[in-house]
Amino acid sequence: MRETFQIVSIRDGKQDSEAILQVLRQMQAGTLKNDLKLLNYFQEVPISYPVKIDKIDQDCVEVTVQPAQSVVLGLQKQTVLRSSVFPNNLGVHCFVEYVNVKNCFAVLGRFAYASVRAERRNSVRVYVDTQHQVSFVAEEQEVSGSLVDISLSGLSLKNRQAAPAGLPENGSVRMNLQNCTIAVPAAYVKSTERDEVMVHAFRIEPDQQADKLISQFVYNRQVEIIRYLKEQL
Repeated sequence: MRETFQIVSIRDGKQDSEAILQVLRQMQAGTLKNDLKLLNYFQEVPISYPVKIDKIDQDCVEVTVQPAQSVVLGLQKQTVLRSSVFPNNLGVHCFVEYVNVKNCFAVLGRFAYASVRAERRNSVRVYVDTQHQVSFVAEEQEVSGSLVDISLSGLSLKNRQAAPAGLPENGSVRMNLQNCTIAVPAAYVKSTERDEVMVHAFRIEPDQQADKLISQFVYNRQVEIIRYLKEQL
């Protein structure tokens, strides 16, 4: 979740928190239009539904949330509030102090302004939980492994090796999706170590056929993820 936002201070932590709570009090009282939504990214898919403010007690806010959102709150223990009222197009990050998934009830606290970096993505990304082999080839060098996530503009793969020294930036990616093998122009972006494996990120430029296959794969994966959340209820 932390990869999707960055805490931002307008004044200081205490003053920002009080300003946020004041906006939420006005929404609850009806003096401000309540367009409040919660935003979480679960397996890279945005989960965002309207939220009802039930009660504000000092610095905690009791809310009623949508069922799928309540499942994510229970798993991630944090969320981002989105509203047109918040300044500078910022969101508000907060922690889930308590959640009752069955009754779709949560208590939110510790509020701070946040820039939602994940909203800058050009296309929807999904996490992949099945085995899909991917290879990036550039001149005489190759990086191959299992697909981690994918969108229409990029993907990442994981293996246990660092990227080869002097790996050219431009090459092509080859993989199998929807029972079809596709090869698309790609550019190496970066490698990071995560959970004792190396994750290598690439930009891709799919042609019309590859774009259609990737779009269908991403859509199907989104449906699976939403279905999983509903099943947890």
